[in-house]
Amino acid sequence: MAREIDLKIGGMTCASCVSRVERALKTVPGVLSAAVNLATERAHVSALAGAAELPALIAAVEQAGYQAEPVGEATPDMADREAEARQAEIISLKRAAIVAAAGALPLFLVEMGRHFIPGVHHWLEATIGEQPWRLTSFVLTALVLFGPGLRFFRKGVPNLIRRTPDMNSLVVLGTSAAFAYSAVATFAPQLLPAGADHVYYEAAAVIVTLILLGRLFEAQAKGRTSEAIKRLMTLQAKTARVVRDGEEQEIAIAEVVAGDILAVRPGERIAVDGEVVEGASFVDESMITGEPIPVEKATGATVVGGTVNKTGAFRFRATKVGAETMLAQIVRM
Repeated sequence: MAREIDLKIGGMTCASCVSRVERALKTVPGVLSAAVNLATERAHVSALAGAAELPALIAAVEQAGYQAEPVGEATPDMADREAEARQAEIISLKRAAIVAAAGALPLFLVEMGRHFIPGVHHWLEATIGEQPWRLTSFVLTALVLFGPGLRFFRKGVPNLIRRTPDMNSLVVLGTSAAFAYSAVATFAPQLLPAGADHVYYEAAAVIVTLILLGRLFEAQAKGRTSEAIKRLMTLQAKTARVVRDGEEQEIAIAEVVAGDILAVRPGERIAVDGEVVEGASFVDESMITGEPIPVEKATGATVVGGTVNKTGAFRFRATKVGAETMLAQIVRM
């Protein structure tokens, strides 16, 4: 019999990271399938019961160079923490992108200008001079690479050492090659063939800036996803009215178990998924179907947690609670 496991994955930056994490999870004995979503940073694993224990899955992901932790039951607090972490990431990337752009922009304007506008080249020779400009370019590029661009080296170099290069590794190789060649052309041009002492500082700085901008846009898109999840979590009822020993008791939703009989009054939000056993009403299921017209519910009909009871009162038997409800599954997607 198969069981489902959800993990939160950290450190992924590109599609190759997704495939690497999936391969790592599939190497764990007992794993039937593994699917990783880059946008939500989640992994869904299907494994044989009694096999592929959680510590083994986490160890496999960490060995591949990423972080993993179990996904707990979706709660508003969890959504708040994820939203805060995402906002902190956006602020960090925005700051890094601004600093990188401040260093890359003058390099780009001058180097491209001297290539396409002869006057810029003559102005540079007459005012700053070729060698002083190269030294200035060296300093600006070093600040970009080893300031905001250091994040690429921290992830890319270890992956190169493990012989599992990713997007960060490609950025490191490309920018390092351009920077190293330009440094030789600046400080030891005699080591290069005649006429080959060109510099490519602007290429290294602009690559880092553009990749950072891409990461910023990606983080903002993920942030909107987190906000959507947070809004979904507000649809979940905090308490439920359970019928026990013939009396209605209001308890926390976490205490509801499958098989409990729950009572719902007009205007209340349905706590968990279940099947109507007594009474009838109309339920607003627009959060699930998008249909604004309330749906009639009578004995035998299914109800979904998070939807709103409109007119009548009824009782239903809980069939899915906690992480098994439809709302929780939508949040996990």
